[in-house]
Amino acid sequence: MVASTVAWRRGDIFAGAVDPVVVVKGLLSLLALAIALVVVQTRGGHLRQLGTGTLWFLGIFMTVSAMGALTYGTLVTSAVLTFRLLVLGSTVFLLLRAAPALQVVGALVRSCAAIALLAAMTGVVMAGQEPRLEGGIPPAHPNELALLSSVVVVWVVARVVVERATWLEALTAVVLLGVVWATGSRTALIMLVVAVLAMTVLVRRPRAGLVVGTQCILAVGIIVVYWTGAIVSFGERAPDKGSTLESRFIAWSAARTWAESAWQAVFGGGLSVKLIPVKGQWWDQQLLDSTWVSALVQAGVLGLLVAVVWAIWVLRGVVRAPREHRVLFLGLFVFLVGRSLLESGLFDATPAFLLFVAVSVTVEGGSRSSLTDPSTPRTAAPA
Repeated sequence: MVASTVAWRRGDIFAGAVDPVVVVKGLLSLLALAIALVVVQTRGGHLRQLGTGTLWFLGIFMTVSAMGALTYGTLVTSAVLTFRLLVLGSTVFLLLRAAPALQVVGALVRSCAAIALLAAMTGVVMAGQEPRLEGGIPPAHPNELALLSSVVVVWVVARVVVERATWLEALTAVVLLGVVWATGSRTALIMLVVAVLAMTVLVRRPRAGLVVGTQCILAVGIIVVYWTGAIVSFGERAPDKGSTLESRFIAWSAARTWAESAWQAVFGGGLSVKLIPVKGQWWDQQLLDSTWVSALVQAGVLGLLVAVVWAIWVLRGVVRAPREHRVLFLGLFVFLVGRSLLESGLFDATPAFLLFVAVSVTVEGGSRSSLTDPSTPRTAAPA
């Protein structure tokens, strides 16, 4: 699933054309769904009880967007993207029925780690004159590479908080934290710090080793940052067109008035709308850089309202989850939703969508009982 949701080409936006890359990624998604169906069949009567609220939110959001695409002229292209989301969301749901939540989320995170390491290593080898690290194979955008790396760091920090993480996991997290820095993704780094702080708030009685280790890491980090001036250079990295906050504001302002009819304002233009026309600039179109602005354009005011209620509903479930799950899910929620304010993709065929759906399904009321089921294998112990 993760391999089918990362970028295989640089700067490519799906516009409805069928080519080998689109076909192969689609087949990978269907293969993942088929494997999930087989797993569910082999589990027989040992399936976990899950709620269906997440599927309702996803279905309503996509239905609203499809109604907008019907009149905007993007129905066919948006239908393809809608089908992909249905396949990915269904696959995550089936896997969560067949296996413990931490096992499924852990598999997603390990897949992100494997792809991030491969992309980073090949990106270093194939690096050109770009100041920011980007993927080689697959050719992930710096922001996408930062996303893949950051979720691994969140996972490892959560394991440190609730149990003893292995040295291999800790080393992997350190390496991928360096990858996040090399990508120059300021949004990912800031939200990663916020997510880690949110998780540490849940620590009741921190172990001595955790306290000492954290202090040592902070001390070394402060020394390195002071002597190298890394923070200054990171914050002042050369901006490119469409990547600065000022350019985002231009697109966001245009998104408020892009609709030419009341129907489009309410239902949007379909999931395939990725570019927003801008006026008064030396460029005519700009890529939407916010999940929530994208939701406004793709699914209208009604779709945006559904997405906001969905996110609030997930946060409510995270707060009510058992503590050993709450630490991880709070970190993932804070990072994914916080990042989505300035980056798009939370409601698209991306790794962020896979993780968000996994958390959403797991923490809803109809699913939380399976987290405390004595028959559910425990992979983490309370701190």
